[in-house]
Amino acid sequence: KYNTLIHKLELPQGVDSSIFEKNKTIAKEQKKVLTERLDNDLAERRRHLQNEKEDIEANIKSHVETIKYLREHNNNISGRVSEIRDEIIGYIGATTDEIPFIGELISVKDKEREWESAIERILHNFALRLIVPEKYYRQVNDYVNNHNLRGRIVYHRYNGVETLRDLEYRSVQDSSLLNKIEFKPDAKYVDWIEDRLHAEFNYICVNTLEDFNHINEKAVTKEGLIKSKGGKHEKDDRPEANRREHYVLGWDNREKIASIRKEWEDLCDQLTAKNNELKELDKKRRETEERKEAFSSLLIYEKFEDIDWQSYSKRINDKIEEKKRLESTNDRVKTLQEQLEKVKQKIKDIETQNQNRYREQGVLEKAKTDTAERCSENSKALALMDSVDVEEFETNNPDLLLVSLDDITTRLQSIQNEISTKINNKQREKNNKESDCRNKMSIFKNPSEEITTKFRDWRSDVNSLPDSIEFVSEYQRFLKRLNEEDLPGFEKRFNKYLHDTLTNHIFVFRRFFIDWESSINKTIEQLNSYLKDIDFDVNPETYIQLASNKKHNVDINEFSKLLNDAMPNQHEINSNVDGQRIHFERYVLPLMQRLLDEQWRKEVMDVRGWLTYKAVEYYKADDIKRNTYESMGQLSGGEKAQLTYTILGSAIAYQFGLTKHGCDSSFRFIAIDEAFRAQDEDKARYLISLCKQLHLQLLVVTPSDNIHIVENDISYVHYVERKGNTSVLYNMPINQFKEERQKTFESK
Repeated sequence: KYNTLIHKLELPQGVDSSIFEKNKTIAKEQKKVLTERLDNDLAERRRHLQNEKEDIEANIKSHVETIKYLREHNNNISGRVSEIRDEIIGYIGATTDEIPFIGELISVKDKEREWESAIERILHNFALRLIVPEKYYRQVNDYVNNHNLRGRIVYHRYNGVETLRDLEYRSVQDSSLLNKIEFKPDAKYVDWIEDRLHAEFNYICVNTLEDFNHINEKAVTKEGLIKSKGGKHEKDDRPEANRREHYVLGWDNREKIASIRKEWEDLCDQLTAKNNELKELDKKRRETEERKEAFSSLLIYEKFEDIDWQSYSKRINDKIEEKKRLESTNDRVKTLQEQLEKVKQKIKDIETQNQNRYREQGVLEKAKTDTAERCSENSKALALMDSVDVEEFETNNPDLLLVSLDDITTRLQSIQNEISTKINNKQREKNNKESDCRNKMSIFKNPSEEITTKFRDWRSDVNSLPDSIEFVSEYQRFLKRLNEEDLPGFEKRFNKYLHDTLTNHIFVFRRFFIDWESSINKTIEQLNSYLKDIDFDVNPETYIQLASNKKHNVDINEFSKLLNDAMPNQHEINSNVDGQRIHFERYVLPLMQRLLDEQWRKEVMDVRGWLTYKAVEYYKADDIKRNTYESMGQLSGGEKAQLTYTILGSAIAYQFGLTKHGCDSSFRFIAIDEAFRAQDEDKARYLISLCKQLHLQLLVVTPSDNIHIVENDISYVHYVERKGNTSVLYNMPINQFKEERQKTFESK
């Protein structure tokens, strides 16, 4: 093996001790060198190649996805920004034509291709913006605001273009960037884009740097040097800015696809080259590893003696030759050797017999010692067992007298096992009874829900009872006391009280709310009878009717259900021994507990809140509905006042027994303060008309500038005038007031 290794490693052959040490030194040095090469140079090179390969693979994948996307879309915009646009239109249900990129609608003219690179640099960011029409604006805002876009998007809100844009004068030179681009035919947003381009991107395209220097603002060269407002200059020569696959303008992407495909082919070639380099590097690593392992195997041989087989072989051969020579020259030696072998065998047999005898002796001595120890232990045990009558035991167990000493241990073990079994059985029986007792104690202290529902004080009464089995007598005394007390009798009397007293009160309580609701409906009927005689509108003639409906309210519905459930069912109560108690606990008690909530009680016990109210206007001619007023929100101030006066007048007529003839009651006088404020004159006059219909006596308090509204319907005026720090009251009939007012007017 050693010779094979040094041959493989091309080390010196014909090994002696000096060559062995020399090979050993070389092996150590080479192993160290190869280890460093594997761990540093080759590993680092492979890591770099693998990283370069992964970058190329990622670029290939990106190019494939970009080509696939471009083939599915007729534009030059791809990547995350295009994915965001797809997610937005998918969310709101729009199309790419409705929400386009600006770049999809702009293209460099074919005759101006030499300027394409410069124009792309200027319009690149502008081209990546979306145009969002007004009808999708809120939905787009909602999606963008509430989602993590994992990218960046810019969009413009489109509200149309100014109608006077054609009249606006725009200065556009022939060499302007705007004359080197064209717009997608029939595109919807072209006018808006033209406005933005004219306002922001009216760059002059110059062919020489001298012309570039002479222009004050907004100029660009073919090489991409850009001059903007405020003296800003910019040139972007990053690789991604100049390559065609990064261009975004235009609605025809065939050139971009071809460019990206060409780059994809170059990347595939680079990937193949990297794979070949990795294969060569891996092959070199394997060869280096194998050479390193060979040097490691060579170092296993630490001393020359480990491989010096020639010297040992020579000595063995010398001894064999010497032995043969002696045996062939002396037969007596052979005979003596045979006799010696026989004597050795005989000695060996005798030694074997002696060993067996010693072994038997040891066994007997151990048995003797064990017997003596057992005898001593048994004697001590008998001495401690004063209560045991040995003779009686022997009489009761005569078979034990026939047991030999050798079998006594086995017999003893058997008896002990029988006794242990009996003890275990008794202990198990005891444990079972104790467990059964504990369970019954636990059940007694923690009964079923049915029992605790029936006897609500059960837990508090038994809480003081101990849990330990030693105190089971406490439970027995408690049971005795229960048997001596007449709880069923108390329960029977209590159930009778519930049935005869509490349920009757429940009936009266429920009847109160039924009567109240009936009273409200009856009152509404009475009010409607008065409202039907009141003219709400005169052209055409209409009248008002009040209507009420049950309100859908969770708390009111809960109260009604609890109240109805609390009413006793005589059949169910009489068919069950505990029927009265069960009914109280299930239905009456929950109602009582719920009524403890003061806020809830106030809300549900006001029957007026059980109903919703509305006013309905009908034509007097045919009683057909005209309008429904469920709230005042949609009415003007005058309309609110008219509806309020009408219902209030009906209520006054009902409250004081007034009729249309005004003869059934002596109380017919009302006062109204500033009744015409914030009302038009028609609604104000309606109030006067309403009072006439009810034959009411009316006192109207109003500023003098509104008196013309009522002056034809009143008979007397109490006119108040302020003079200095005092007020003066003039009392006069309406005719006198009109004459005095006319005189004052004529004098002025």
